[in-house]
Amino acid sequence: MQVNSDFFPMTQIATRFVDQLAQCRRLKLKVLEASEHHVLIELPYNKELIGYPDTGVIHGGVITTLMDTASGSAVVCAIYDKYQSLELSPTLDLRVDYMKPADPNKPVYGFAECYKISSSVSFTRAIAYQDSIDDPIAHAVGSFMRISPEMIGDEFRQALLGQSSLNSDPLEEESGLSKTRASNNLPSHIKGLDVKALDVKTPIAKELDVKQIVKKATELNDFGHLLGHVPYTNFIGMSVERFGDELVFRLPAKDDNIGNPTLPAIHGGVIAGFMEMSAIVQLMVFMHTSRVPKVVDFSIDYLRAGYHKDTFAECKITRQGRRVANVSINCWQTNRKKLIATARAHFLID
Repeated sequence: MQVNSDFFPMTQIATRFVDQLAQCRRLKLKVLEASEHHVLIELPYNKELIGYPDTGVIHGGVITTLMDTASGSAVVCAIYDKYQSLELSPTLDLRVDYMKPADPNKPVYGFAECYKISSSVSFTRAIAYQDSIDDPIAHAVGSFMRISPEMIGDEFRQALLGQSSLNSDPLEEESGLSKTRASNNLPSHIKGLDVKALDVKTPIAKELDVKQIVKKATELNDFGHLLGHVPYTNFIGMSVERFGDELVFRLPAKDDNIGNPTLPAIHGGVIAGFMEMSAIVQLMVFMHTSRVPKVVDFSIDYLRAGYHKDTFAECKITRQGRRVANVSINCWQTNRKKLIATARAHFLID
């Protein structure tokens, strides 16, 4: 897509903001244009983001991350234009409606606008699309909490204003963590997945025999075998364990998943993608679906910051119809009673 960023004076601020977020750097998100009214971001296709291995379609969580980032960037630009101050605005809630899968081997664009700023909350809407904004992949609405400008931190503020060089990885400088060490903490089934060997120019594999995969995972009592078929689970590092009739999903502390380098905290889109994938696995295991369930809508409420530590999720199938299932997902870190997020989603099944 050809754009002229000279017409959009907020492009540099939005670019600096996105470049400070580790997850966005890993996704290679690129701000194409930004103004006080909108932000447009490009997400290049990457085989590591595949959520449907039989078609090469990227995971819905990646689309959510794109729109969450675009919406948050739009809030930063709108507040800076109106008040001449920089604020970090964590996501309060986000609802995403998925209208069709993204075509493989093509970039996805996220267009977002902040249409209302109150004294405490900013409101956004966003669209993800490929060839035309009139033919959307997904639509999202969200709200973002306004926080005092003093809480942004001098280093982060200077980076956004271009008064200091951007950190290649702010988290590593603060905590001494390394990406190598983070990768060594990945579950064994993920370490062995050769994502680079996948051919993205053709369908990644024959249609998955989901029932057979689930059957084998059950026999082995290793549901990592199931996750190993989905490259996106490798990308964020998730794993799963079964305890009787319950599945507990784990998202390990991983530098690349950071979305707030000041706290630091996990990117809200990563948390959403983790919870969405957890719900998909829950449906495959307990509803014996013959295909990977397709998300219709996903609504998430963020209850508190998801700090840079191990994160867990559990799911409950709240309603099962002939073609549609409703799943609720809870997410926590150190205490199961202190949730960091709750979500509800509808999925198309067989």
